[in-house]
Amino acid sequence: MTDKTAPQTEKSQLKRALQSAGEEETEVKKPRTEPEARRVHDPATPLKSQNAAFPSPVTHKGSTATEADYKDGTVTPPNPTPQTTGSSGNDRPKDDSASRTGLSSPPSDTQPYSQFVYPPGPWYEVQDEEGEGVWGYLVPLDTVFGDPLVLKRRSACPMPHAPPAVATGKESMRPGALERQEEEYDKKKKDGVPAGGYLIGRHAECDRIITAPTVSNRHCVLFMENKSGSKVAILEDLSANGTFVNDALVGRNKRRELREGDEISIVNEAKCSFRYPRATHAPNGFRQQYSVQEQLGKGHFASVYLCIEKATGMRYAVKKFEKRNGPSERSRVEGLQQEIAVLMSVSHPSLLCLKDTFDEADGVYLVLELAAEGELFNWIVMKQKLSEAETRKVFVQLFQGVKYLHDRNIVHRDIKPENILLCDKDLTVKLADFGLAKIIGEESFTTTLCGTPSYVAPEILEVSNHRRYTKAVDVWSLGVVLYICLCGFPPFSDELYTPENPYTLSQQIKMGRFDYPSPYWDSVGDAALDLIDRMLTVDVDKRYSIDQCLEHPWTRNDFNPGMSMDSTDGLTGALNGLDFSKRKVERERTMLSAINDVRVSKVVEMQSDSAPLKIYEKNGSQTNTHGNGNGAHYATSAHAKAMLSEAAKAKKEDTPAKHRAPEEFMEAGGKGDILLFGDETSNYATKKAD
Repeated sequence: MTDKTAPQTEKSQLKRALQSAGEEETEVKKPRTEPEARRVHDPATPLKSQNAAFPSPVTHKGSTATEADYKDGTVTPPNPTPQTTGSSGNDRPKDDSASRTGLSSPPSDTQPYSQFVYPPGPWYEVQDEEGEGVWGYLVPLDTVFGDPLVLKRRSACPMPHAPPAVATGKESMRPGALERQEEEYDKKKKDGVPAGGYLIGRHAECDRIITAPTVSNRHCVLFMENKSGSKVAILEDLSANGTFVNDALVGRNKRRELREGDEISIVNEAKCSFRYPRATHAPNGFRQQYSVQEQLGKGHFASVYLCIEKATGMRYAVKKFEKRNGPSERSRVEGLQQEIAVLMSVSHPSLLCLKDTFDEADGVYLVLELAAEGELFNWIVMKQKLSEAETRKVFVQLFQGVKYLHDRNIVHRDIKPENILLCDKDLTVKLADFGLAKIIGEESFTTTLCGTPSYVAPEILEVSNHRRYTKAVDVWSLGVVLYICLCGFPPFSDELYTPENPYTLSQQIKMGRFDYPSPYWDSVGDAALDLIDRMLTVDVDKRYSIDQCLEHPWTRNDFNPGMSMDSTDGLTGALNGLDFSKRKVERERTMLSAINDVRVSKVVEMQSDSAPLKIYEKNGSQTNTHGNGNGAHYATSAHAKAMLSEAAKAKKEDTPAKHRAPEEFMEAGGKGDILLFGDETSNYATKKAD
C-alpha cells in the first residue's frame, strides 16, 4: 500500500539535483560498464545485431504498481566519460561507452533526442569484425565528419590490368583521347579498386569527403601495418593546413601511430575519434601468412624474394629490408616509410601496388605485386634498343601513371629504367620504387639532392641554397628514359668529355648539352626528337608538363600532313622549333648493351593464367626485379671485372663513369650512377626501430 506521508508530486530523479526534505535516501545507480552491458544484452539478440536502440528509462511517479515492474524494463543511461587519449597500444578504458557512441544528452533533457539512446557499448561496430577484416573505426565527434567510417582490409593488390591505351603502339589517337581515358579511370575508380589506405579530403576519390575549402584534396591517409605480430593503425598527413591528433600537428609527409581513443582533427573543420576493433587477433607475422620461395634479387638496402600467400596461393614479391645500426639508418627508415605511405594512398594500373607491410624483429617486409618480366633496363640491354612503336606503348602507360601522381601532387624523383617493371611480353609496365617520392603542394617545391645522376634534372644539381624544383623533374627523367629507349645509350655521359667538348656530366645536364648522333638516330622520326627536346628543356617554365607530353603528336601517333615520321635531310622545318643542328652529328657512342651483361638465369612457372617469372642475372649477380634502391645504372669497372667471366670481360668495355672525378655531383655521385641523397630534415618523428 502506498505511504500517505510520502510526497505526492515527486519529480523524476533524472530531473532533480537535490532531494526534498524528508525524502528517503535513494541509491544512485551506477552506469553499467561494457562487459556488464554485454552480459545483460546478449550480442546475439536481434537488437544488438541490427544496432537497434533501447527506449530511455521510464520516469515513474508514485503508483500502485510495484517498483520492480518498472526497474526490470529499464536501462540506466551511461554517464558521459572524458575522452581517453593517454592509453597505450590497443588498451581500452574500462568504461568508455559514452565516448565510443559520441552521443549524450543533459540530465534535464526529456525531448525526443533522449527518448532513444544507443545501447551500452559501441553502436557503430561491425558484428563479425574478424571475418570482415576490420582494423579500426573513425567515430564522428561532430556533424561535419558524417557517419562512422569502418576501416577494413581492402584487396587493392594485385591491381587488375586495365586494357592498354595502345595495343601495338601503332594506333593513331585523336587529341584529348588519352586525357579522357584518365578521366574515365578516375570515375570508375570511385566504385572500383580503391587504394590500400583510407583517404580523407575534398577529392571525389576520398573515402570520406569533407568539402570545406581549407581541407586539402587528399588531406590525410590512414592504413594498417603489421608490427611485431599486431595490427597498428598509421595516419599520414598529406595536407598543407594540417592534420591534428590530440591537438598536436602531425605535419606534411609525417606519420603518427594511432592509439585507442585518439582524437583526429581535419584542420578545424571536422573531428573524429579513432577506435580499434574489439576482436583480438592472434599474433600473425609475415611467415604465418606467407611462405618464402627463392631469391629474386639483392641490392644495397634490400633483398627480394618470391613468396606465396598461404590463404590464396597467390604469388607476390616480398622486399625485405634488414634492420641495421648506424647514422644512415634513420634516413633509410624514412625513405621506406615514405614509400609505404605513397603506395597506400595511390591506385593506378601503371603503378606497382603494395599488398602488405610487416615490421618485425629481423626486418621490414613489403609484399608487392609481382612483375614477371623484370626491369625495363634488362630489356633495353638485351634488345639494344626499342622500336618507336614499342617505346610509344611503354610511354603512354608511363605518362598516364605519372599524370595520376602529379594530379595528386606526388613527385616520384627517381624515374629510371631500373624502376620501370614489365609484367608481360606485351610491355605492360609498372612504375616502382617510391622510396624517394614526396608529396608536395600545388605550387610548392622541394630542395633535396636526390635521384640518380644520369637522370636528374638540372635544377636538382644547383647548390643547396638555390635548389628549388617541382614535379617538372619527373618530366626531365622521363625524357632521358625516352632517349635511351630509342637509341640504347643516355643523352648525357662522361664519355662525351673531350678537349674539344670539356664538359663534365653535371655540366652537360645543367646546360642541356646533348644531340642525336648518326647513325643511331637516323631511323627515328622527327616527332620523337621534338618531344625529347621539349622534355629536356633546362628552363622549367618552358619544359613540357606531363599533360602536354600526353597530348604530343608523337605520343598519340597522330601527325599532320606536313609532319613526317621519316628523318631524312629534306625535312628541316617540318616541326617548328626542332633544332636540326643536333642531328646527323657523326659520333661513336657506347651502348648500354656494350657495358652491361644481362641474361635470364632462371624461369619460374606460375599459375596457368600468368606469365612465367624470369629471374635475370646482371653483370654476374641476380637483379632485383622490384626496385631495390641499388641505383647502379652502369656497373663499375672494378665490379664488372670481378664478377664477369673471362669471355665476358673481353667483350665488355669500360664504363663512361670510370674516369669521373670523385668530387663530381657534390661528392655524392662517385663513380657510376649511385643514388644521391641530401641532408633533408626528417620527414617522420624520430623513433627507434624495434
